[in-house]
Parts: sequence; structure tokens; C-alpha cells
Amino acid sequence: MDNYNYQSPVIMHDRSEQRFTEANIKLEDIQSQLAEMEIKLQALYSVIIEQGIDPKRVEDKIDELMKNRTAPTAPQLKARLCPECGKKVKPSSVDPLMGNCLFCGAKVPFNPSF
Repeated sequence: MDNYNYQSPVIMHDRSEQRFTEANIKLEDIQSQLAEMEIKLQALYSVIIEQGIDPKRVEDKIDELMKNRTAPTAPQLKARLCPECGKKVKPSSVDPLMGNCLFCGAKVPFNPSF
């Protein structure tokens, strides 16, 4: 029985690095969406206060919406056509309200939509 040579198994296709990369891409997308929402909320809140609406009224409305909320809504899939070349452009992960065309380099604005 001393002739038995055990060899540990060799992992041929380790996909952990690929999964890690995919997770990082998803995280960057979530961070971009969060940054976009922060900008939208700052703008809306500023307009509301400028219009003379009491901040307490806004807080009450938030409480009401939270009580009636059943499930989160699905995020909108966004892509715009480049005004220069007509190719699809996605928002930048660095600047969520702007996109850069990969084909011609044009900057494409992504104005907030509600």
C-alpha cells in the first residue's frame, strides 16, 4: 500500500477572478445610480424649499410613501443615442448625468427623468 501516490486535484477553470470583476462592475453601476439619485434629490429639495413649501410637509410625504410602499421598483435601463453618430451610449459611472460615446467620443447628456 505504500505505492499509492495521492495527487491533489487541479482546478482547471477557476472563475473566481471573473466573478470578482463582474461584481466590481455591478458595484460601480450601483454607485453611479446612487450618485445620480443624490443629484436629483438635491435639486428637487432645493426647488421645493425655494417655492416656500415647508420641509415638514416633505418629511410627512416621505413617511406616507414609505408606509404605502410594497416593493422597490425596477431600475430603468438607460441608453441614449449619440447625436453625432447614432450609436447607443450609456451613462458614465463617474459622472452619472453624462455619457461618452465609445465610437466618436461625443459627450451625451443624461438629464434626470422621473
